[in-house]
Amino acid sequence: MKICIVSPHIDDAVLSCGIFIQRRVAAGDEILVVDIFTKGKNDTRRATEEKEAMTRIGATGYILDEFDAPDRDPRYKSTKELFLGDMKDVPETFLAHVTQRLESFFKEHGIELAVFPLAAGTHIDHRIAHEAGRRIKSVPVKYYEDRPYILWPGILQGRMNEIGSDASLPRVSREQMEGALGDYYYLTYFVPADRRHETLPMYLAALDLASTRKLRAASETLAATESELKAMYHSLAAYESQMVSIYPDYDTFIRDSLSYEKVAGHDGYTERSWTFT
Repeated sequence: MKICIVSPHIDDAVLSCGIFIQRRVAAGDEILVVDIFTKGKNDTRRATEEKEAMTRIGATGYILDEFDAPDRDPRYKSTKELFLGDMKDVPETFLAHVTQRLESFFKEHGIELAVFPLAAGTHIDHRIAHEAGRRIKSVPVKYYEDRPYILWPGILQGRMNEIGSDASLPRVSREQMEGALGDYYYLTYFVPADRRHETLPMYLAALDLASTRKLRAASETLAATESELKAMYHSLAAYESQMVSIYPDYDTFIRDSLSYEKVAGHDGYTERSWTFT
């Protein structure tokens, strides 16, 4: 089976689907990773890192070379706009363009299943990729939980509220979400202390948003083995320019991941994907 994982940026596929990739490769499937927003600052180095990461995990990488958000539109140089900007500000012509490029890629490569980001964490490029996934009609589509964003309790719940899902998830209170800000290494970058006064209220608002529950959600969960986690981190370590802000070493990767799993009610590291009808 030929499966395509749609990655908004270089590293998103391995961060979010590292176990899935290994399982499907072991089963004899061909995994293609297509990175959409790859053009801009540090793009040459990141492309080199992606090639090495793909080699380590057994997938084949492709780069579409659309501009990364801050290089595409100056408004996204603002952290608030980058993560919490309104999708209404994204031109319909651009959404259609991205969707068409992906449709063409799937057709050219004979893709039989596409896996898109859920866009938890609400980075604008992730939301654009998610919207493209919702428009795809040529192949079956699933959605992965974006890491490291989902590690922050409440992010996943807020995103499911935003898209109108009926997913059954553990309840997270405003107090729990705010109290967890110091629990995860990556949040020092994702929600910097000097910006929390403007960004935190918006994340909390999503947590309290009433879902329309029009989308029926079904999930599939993979429980990772220790060897799979080590192989996954070996691939992640190829992204030297990014991992310094996310998982600078294996111990941080395991500590942050398992802290989240405990809150989520899991016994060990799990990856989850969703389908919506």
